[in-house]
Amino acid sequence: MTGKARTRIFAVITAACAALALGGLAPAAAQADPAGSISYVNLGDSYSAGFGSGAIVPGPLPGCLQTTGPSHVSQIAALPGVDLSINAACAGFTAEQVGMAAAALAAPLSTADLVTLTLGGNDLPWGQAVAACSTQGSDSGCDQATAALAAAIGSVGPRVHRTLERIDLLSPATILVAGYPRLFTSSTGDQPLISATHARTLNRLGDELNREIRAATRGTSAKFVPVLGPFNNHGFGASESWIYFNPANPVDPFNLHPTGTGYSQGYFPALAHRIDLGELAG
Repeated sequence: MTGKARTRIFAVITAACAALALGGLAPAAAQADPAGSISYVNLGDSYSAGFGSGAIVPGPLPGCLQTTGPSHVSQIAALPGVDLSINAACAGFTAEQVGMAAAALAAPLSTADLVTLTLGGNDLPWGQAVAACSTQGSDSGCDQATAALAAAIGSVGPRVHRTLERIDLLSPATILVAGYPRLFTSSTGDQPLISATHARTLNRLGDELNREIRAATRGTSAKFVPVLGPFNNHGFGASESWIYFNPANPVDPFNLHPTGTGYSQGYFPALAHRIDLGELAG
């Protein structure tokens, strides 16, 4: 996403916050939940919005895009007693924009029992790094791009932490922050998209991002949920890849996102393992 596009989305979310604060969502959110039900709110970026599965549709905020396909969010919402009060995950959102969306959703968050989200990935130039490290790039270009990526990772933690602090103040819910999977399986050797060497470099930087996000949960009630285990050997390049990539369209918005299988067999089990339905409904 370009800086110009991010500025435009940022302005849209600012306007949305003001509009929602005047009551756009408040009446519905103020209604009491049925006795014993678990109020569930989903926030975050494209990995929470289901990109890679289904078709793209507008979300509940202006400029927000989600998908219709099966995902960990739809599976959690289908658990006994769980009521998805709002899904406000939006593709392209930075950590700060996720925090602004949370501020706009103060009413449903105030009565939420469970919040899930992914955030932090859009604060880094992943797209540029993957392009520079692809077979269309060069070794020197990859080195420069990954060096820039590595230098920027340390700035993500404070942004994620501020957003989690904001959600903490707004909600008494159990907050589960899911990490990101390794995008590539390098053990199969060079791939049409990327060499095994460059794939390992990008995976290592992804691991560093996950560590930064995990550290950012400290001092908040949020819990980090890793997904590296379920996605092991299911990155792009694996015989059974759970990462979407359309070689006919390098700019497909679903590229390098989980497939429906990745959400259902990767994200959902990892998160479900941390969800105690009895405790949440109590």
